[in-house]
Amino acid sequence: MKLNTSESNRRIGWTSAALGGITGLILGLWSFDGPLPVPEFLGEYDDTSRRLARLGHIAFFGLGILNLLTASQLERNTLSEKSSRVASWLMNFGNIFLPLTLFAASVYQPCKYLMPLPATAVTITMCLLAMGTWKSKEGLT
Repeated sequence: MKLNTSESNRRIGWTSAALGGITGLILGLWSFDGPLPVPEFLGEYDDTSRRLARLGHIAFFGLGILNLLTASQLERNTLSEKSSRVASWLMNFGNIFLPLTLFAASVYQPCKYLMPLPATAVTITMCLLAMGTWKSKEGLT
C-alpha cells in the first residue's frame, strides 16, 4: 500500500506526540525527588545534559504537532507535487532526528553538532508551507 505524503506526516506526527508522553513519563521518574535517582550522566537539573534531555522530550511533542499541521497543509497548499514531497520528507526527517539528536547529545555532547541538520529541515519545510499558503489556486502571487 502506497501512502500519500500527508499520511506519512500524520503517522509520524502522532507517533512523535506519543513518544513525547512516554519520554515525559520516563523523565518524571526522577523529577521532583521522584521514585528513582537521576541517572549520573544527566547530572543536576540545570546541567546541559539534563536540559538537552528535557528539550528532546518537548521536541517530540512540538514537532509532532507541527508535523500534524504539515499533513493538513500538504492536502490543501498550492505547492507543486515535488515541493510538497520535499516538504513532507524534510518535516519527517526533522521530526524524527531532532529529538533523537537532542537525547543523543544529552548522553554524548558532541552529538549536538548534528542538531542543525534536522532543525534546518524543519525550517525549510515551514518556509515551503508558508510560500504555499500565499499562492492562490490560480497561480497568482
